[in-house]
Amino acid sequence: SFWLAMNRKATCIGITPVQSQIDDCLKQRAVLKLEQQVAFKLADFCNTDFEDESFDVVWALESQCHAEQKIDFYKEAHRVLKPGGRLIVADYLRTKRPLEKKQEALLNSWLKTWAIKDLDSEKEHLANASASGFKEVIIKDVTKNMRVSLKNLHRNASNWLLFGRFLTAIGIRSKTQHANQVGSIRQFEALEQNLWFYSFITAIK
Repeated sequence: SFWLAMNRKATCIGITPVQSQIDDCLKQRAVLKLEQQVAFKLADFCNTDFEDESFDVVWALESQCHAEQKIDFYKEAHRVLKPGGRLIVADYLRTKRPLEKKQEALLNSWLKTWAIKDLDSEKEHLANASASGFKEVIIKDVTKNMRVSLKNLHRNASNWLLFGRFLTAIGIRSKTQHANQVGSIRQFEALEQNLWFYSFITAIK
């Protein structure tokens, strides 16, 4: 939101169900002096209180995956977009459904640590977006652009795993924080087995 406001002169509203994220964003907004361009609020992206046809763009960055039913996100995004408005999503997609049993277990060992119930496939995303009324739905695999960052995250998480266990054992770090670190390891392991890919999804109302 800050980047869009500063570089595209956009007026943005960022939503999240986590109050601590709102608090951090409000502090940063004050530092950047963007109070007139950017707002933040607690909201469920599958059920907002925004009026119909109130946005030119709906943009979701690694967040839509957390919807239990992805179609609920698409329906709400379609509702709040103006005619001709654009949907943009950057997120994780499973390569197919079903995977083999061991592959499914590996994928889920990552997802559960990051509070993700499941990932949809490209076919499922296309069907859900179209059923929600979107047109010109395009899904682009951009994993090659993300691989270096994903590999670095895996390396750092692996190198600090034992220390992370120690911090958790003595109560300095929570079990949830440690699970996030383990998830960063499982994420890349699942990627190396081609169980998921990183995508850009665009669509028009």
